[in-house]
Amino acid sequence: MRYFIHLAYDGTRYRGWQRQLNTPDSIQEIIETTLSRMTGRQMTVTGCGRTDAGVHARQYFAHIDYPGFDFDPVERLNRMLPDDISVFDFIPVHDRAHTRYDAVQRSYEYHLHFFKDPFLSLYSTHMVTNPPDPLIIREGLDFLMSMRDFRYMCLTPNRAKHTICPLDAATCEFSDDGLRMKFRFTAARFLKSMIRIIVARLLELGSGKITMATFEDINTGHGRLKYSTITYPQGLHLVSVRYPYLDIPVRSALLPGNPFVSR
Repeated sequence: MRYFIHLAYDGTRYRGWQRQLNTPDSIQEIIETTLSRMTGRQMTVTGCGRTDAGVHARQYFAHIDYPGFDFDPVERLNRMLPDDISVFDFIPVHDRAHTRYDAVQRSYEYHLHFFKDPFLSLYSTHMVTNPPDPLIIREGLDFLMSMRDFRYMCLTPNRAKHTICPLDAATCEFSDDGLRMKFRFTAARFLKSMIRIIVARLLELGSGKITMATFEDINTGHGRLKYSTITYPQGLHLVSVRYPYLDIPVRSALLPGNPFVSR
């Protein structure tokens, strides 16, 4: 029997989702090792995608094959996992269901703050600049929504099968005082470090470091930057994954309430 495992994790002290050679510090390895201890057999876990070192997931799905449980796997697995990984559901699905290939939509948020706050530093990127212009940011987002090929916003484009991944949604919200900021991007798939590159370029645009014409040129390959910037990982959160046969509400929240408003 195949199960989808609905989970969330704080990526601060991990090297990302994917199991890696010579390091035990991946989410996948922690879950596989813990599941193997729980079931008494060697377990393999397939995730819905890769997150980089330091990136968080407020909703994530992985699948396993197992004959069935005569105990509550959620309660037992949560007792065995570290506090920065939580499991919410074990969901029986059909045998060919796949957490990665069947996902039809993924949503990420990128959080920033423009003042020093020790309680935000692990989950939001501290910017030592003034907040960007919301109207110019909106122009940049509108341009990104018109694009299909994101080759020039990928860290390793030649390793991707293709770089066509149009956005379904791209929004930006600010807190009432303008000192916190949240981007949200939704698409069927994303390329390596694509969101962190997009956010870095939008911030350059919104702060006046580059013009709209330059922003359009470098994102379509017609212009070049002297260097390629990328934002820090801790501000990035995978927040939602949807399937044609499964649409489960997010169970984990970054902070209580919603301090953001659209501008």
